[in-house]
Amino acid sequence: MSFMHKLNPLSHMDQDSYVNLWQYLFANMLQGFWGRFFAFAFLGLSIWFSVRRRNFQVSIVFFALAAFIAFGAPVLRAVGLL
Repeated sequence: MSFMHKLNPLSHMDQDSYVNLWQYLFANMLQGFWGRFFAFAFLGLSIWFSVRRRNFQVSIVFFALAAFIAFGAPVLRAVGLL
């Protein structure tokens, strides 16, 4: 088994349960207070890692997570998955 095969979530679960997992996350956990909290926390961590620690790779990862939480639900809603 290769490393990339282990990272693929569809090798561990079927496609319907994978889509249902993301729909549940964006419908229940990544909206409202918790979505704003996680997006703000990840954005703060991104700024802290880039300014204080000078670790730009980790900063980019936290920024991408914040953007994913902030724009993930509207994109899924526009596509019709949520």
